[in-house]
Order: sequence, then structure tokens, then C-alpha cells
Amino acid sequence: VTNSAGQQPTSPVPSAKILLTELPEMRQTIYFEKDSYELDAINQLELDSIAVRLRQHPDSFIVVVGHSDDSGNEEENVVLSYERAFSVAIYISSVFGVEEERIQIVAAGYSERIAKGKTEAEKQKNRRVEVLSPKAIVRTLSASPDPKY
Repeated sequence: VTNSAGQQPTSPVPSAKILLTELPEMRQTIYFEKDSYELDAINQLELDSIAVRLRQHPDSFIVVVGHSDDSGNEEENVVLSYERAFSVAIYISSVFGVEEERIQIVAAGYSERIAKGKTEAEKQKNRRVEVLSPKAIVRTLSASPDPKY
């Protein structure tokens, strides 16, 4: 098809092209104070790179696993570990507009301790949330080759 000038017409709409990219696994660990599930500004900054990755790659997802130390009973620790994971999920969802369906929350309580000592420094290591964005091949909204995002 040619126009009156004998040229191919140009389309105002670019051709749709699905960009695929391979995402490496990404992990982030956030630590909390005793009996707290409050995210401070430093923790929020540490989560930002994973949240940006979720925004740029709409097929990606994360798993957020909350943990606690062994102070308190098992039920209290499961609830606290859930609240920690939930606070991370809500931050990513509300601040970055990531759909909640893309964030899986797990409450591990103190069943997956990484430090079994009784000192405060050792217990602090267990008061954490681990955020995992698994390795995947996904569609992307960005042609940027930067693996950080």
C-alpha cells in the first residue's frame, strides 16, 4: 500500500514487541527490634531495589518470610513473624503500587533460627524478614540491561 506520493505510509503506533529478560535471584534481609514489626527508613531503602524490580517486571513476584527469636510462646512468635512480613509487603504494595497478589507472605516464627545462642546479639539475627525474588524469565517494561533492576 502506498500513499499519493508513492511512499509507504508510516504508522503512528509502534509495533508491539514483548521484551523478555532473565532475572537473577535477588534476596534481601531486613532486621527488626525485639517485639517490633515497624519498618524504619533504612529498612525501607533496603527494600526499594526489590520493589523497583517488581514494578519493572510485571510477571515477577516475591516471597516474604517473617521470623522471630525464641522469646515468648510459639503462637506469639508466629503472629509477630507474620506482622513483620506483612509490614514489608504493605510497604512494597502501597508505596510502589505492586499488586498484593504478587507478594506471598510466610510466617515462620522461630522455627528457622539462624542463631541459637542466648545473647541479645545472637537473638537479633533471628528477628528478621527475608525477601526472595526468584530467578525467572519474565516480560519487562524496561529495555534496560541493568541486572540490579
